[in-house]
Amino acid sequence: MRYIRGLTHGALAGAVLGLLYAPESGASMRRRVSRLLGQAEAMMAAENSEAPAAAAPPRRRSVGGTESRARRP
Repeated sequence: MRYIRGLTHGALAGAVLGLLYAPESGASMRRRVSRLLGQAEAMMAAENSEAPAAAAPPRRRSVGGTESRARRP
C-alpha cells in the first residue's frame, strides 16, 4: 500500500514540476489544463452515470481575467 501511495505522490509532483517548467505561456497552459480537466470530468461523469456526457458540458473558466492583465515590474 505504501508503494502505491509513494508512486501516486511522485507522479503528482512530477506533473506539477512539468507544468511549472513547461515552455508555454501561462495563458496557453491554463487553456490546455482547463480543456484536459473538462475532458477528464466528462469521462468520469460518463463512467458514473447512464446518461450521455454531452447532456452536461464541462465547466470552464475564462482565461482572460483581470489577473492576467496585471503589469509586472
